[in-house]
Amino acid sequence: MMLILIAALILQIAVLLISPLFKYQWPFSLYYKYVFLPLFQDNDRFRWKFYLVPLFYSSIYLGVVHLAIKNVIPQLSPGLNFFDYWFFIPFFIVLTPATGILAAIIGPETTKSCKRRNIDKFRYDNLLFYPNINCRTCQLPKPARSKHCNVCNQCVLAVDHHCIWINNCVGLGNYLYFYLFLVLNSLSMSYAFIRSMSIVGLKPNIKYPRSILAFNLLTGCFALICIAFTYLQLCMVREGMTTNEKDKWFTIHEYMREKRLVKSSSGKWYYDLTDRLDLPTDQHEFFSTNPYDGRLYRLQSYTLIEDAERINNIYDEGSFMANLRTLCLT
Repeated sequence: MMLILIAALILQIAVLLISPLFKYQWPFSLYYKYVFLPLFQDNDRFRWKFYLVPLFYSSIYLGVVHLAIKNVIPQLSPGLNFFDYWFFIPFFIVLTPATGILAAIIGPETTKSCKRRNIDKFRYDNLLFYPNINCRTCQLPKPARSKHCNVCNQCVLAVDHHCIWINNCVGLGNYLYFYLFLVLNSLSMSYAFIRSMSIVGLKPNIKYPRSILAFNLLTGCFALICIAFTYLQLCMVREGMTTNEKDKWFTIHEYMREKRLVKSSSGKWYYDLTDRLDLPTDQHEFFSTNPYDGRLYRLQSYTLIEDAERINNIYDEGSFMANLRTLCLT
C-alpha cells in the first residue's frame, strides 16, 4: 500500500512539473491552470506554500537531533567528554535553530519602514543604481542597492535575496542573523559528523547499529551542502556585492568583454547596440546602463572600456571584514 501511495505521489509531481510543456492539452491544462500557476507563479495565492520549505528544514533538523539524542549519543557516550556534553552539543542544538528563527522573524529594513540614515547609507554609483527613480511596483523612491521583492511585496534595502529556507528577505537589518544561521549549520553538521566518525573509527571492530550510519550520512551530506552555500555567500561579501548585484555585475562585465561598454566624457555609463540594431558602423547608438531609462543616445565623446580595473565597485570597502560590518551593523 505504501509503495502505491509513493508511486501515485511521484506521478502527480511528474505531471505537475511537465504541465507547462503541454498546457493546452487535457489533463495537463488542468494541472497548469489550477496547480502550477497558483503554486509557482502567483505569489498572492496559496500563501501557505512559502512555509513548506521552512517546515521541511525544521522537520529534517528535528529528525537529526532526535536521532542523535535517542540513538547516537547513548551508543557513543564512552567516547564523549565533558566539553561534548556540556558545551558543544547543547550549544549547537540551541543556537542553530535560534539564529534561524531570528533571521525568519526579524525582517530587513524596507523603504516603507526604515531608519532615515539607512535610506542614504549607500551612494548611487550611476552604473548599477541610479538616483531619482521610483519602484515600478510600490512607486516609492529606490535607494541604492535596494530591490522590490515580489513575495514580500516591498522594496528591501541592500537586499541579497529572498531565502526560501527562512521565508524572509535577507537584507539590511537581518544579515547578521542569516550569516550566523549559515555558519552554525555548517559547524554543527561538521562537528556531529567528524565527532561521530572519530569515535567509530577508534573501535572499527565494534558493530554499531544502522542508526549511526544513517546519522553519519545525514550530517556528512548536510555539512557539505551548508559549507558550500556558506562559502558562496561569504565570497560575495568579500567581493563587496550581494546575490542581487552579482548578476548585474556579470552583465556589465559581459558588455565589456563584448566591447560594448563605454563611458561618456561626462562620466555616465552606456552600452553600444550598433550591430544589434543593424545601423551603419559610423552611427553608434547607445543605451544607458540604467534599466529604467529606455532612451537611445548618440554620444559625441566617449571611451571604450576594455579593462575591468576601470570598472569601480564603490560598495567594496576593500576587505571582507569591512564589507561584513557594513552589511551587519545598521
